[in-house]
Amino acid sequence: ITADQQRFDALGCNGGKVARTPVVDGWAQSGIRFTRGHGQSVVCMPARSSMITGQYARSHGVWMNGVPLPEDAPSVAAYLKDRGGYRTALIGKAHFEPFLDFDRKFYENRMAMLGEYGPHRGFDHMELAAHTGRGFLHYPMWLVQHHPQAVNGFYPLLTPPSFEQNAAGGGETGAVQVQKNPIPRGLYHTDWVADRAIAWLDSLPADADWFCWVSFPDPHHPWDPPESETHRHRWQDEKLPPGWPASREAAEALLKDKPRHWL
Repeated sequence: ITADQQRFDALGCNGGKVARTPVVDGWAQSGIRFTRGHGQSVVCMPARSSMITGQYARSHGVWMNGVPLPEDAPSVAAYLKDRGGYRTALIGKAHFEPFLDFDRKFYENRMAMLGEYGPHRGFDHMELAAHTGRGFLHYPMWLVQHHPQAVNGFYPLLTPPSFEQNAAGGGETGAVQVQKNPIPRGLYHTDWVADRAIAWLDSLPADADWFCWVSFPDPHHPWDPPESETHRHRWQDEKLPPGWPASREAAEALLKDKPRHWL
């Protein structure tokens, strides 16, 4: 089970004081915490490629987002499937292949449009989602088909041709990539990924050996969770870190001599 872009110290079991994470804290208490384990990259595709291959980025070659993992790269799912007869699935975010793929060159990005669920990279079954209810993966296509009224509640992430929208602000603060999302919680991609993973597990024979990567897109940006859940924590009660600019003008002054894209 993975959560995307979540800090080590965001979890209660690792000292986090803001979010409440009782389920993960329970796993930590009854299991093993690898406190000296380190992700091999802070960037999405290289990190995920290391997780599936067991290789450093310099070995698998995915050194940044937009560089696809080679088709013949090793896969822990393929190993378990081929050597041990495991049933294998990946539910949620894969991102071994670039999302910016408007010609659908990569199979991950055309799988749902073809009405297919794999097999791919050693996974018998894949149902894919990313950070939005728009697009061409299984989750947004399911949302459009069954609940089209919910699509526009999502932030318009990487929506061509207006990429300027990617820097638009919203919510109560005007912060970049923030949007109030009226979507019912049960239709949001977090619950969808969990529900689809449970459905896949329920489809297996009771004696099957299985490996399932449940890959939640959140808490990665954009920040547009179901508005019904935002009461759980009042952001207004959080103190800014020391040295944090107190206004937009102060932030722009701090960044004016930095590379342009920092703004």
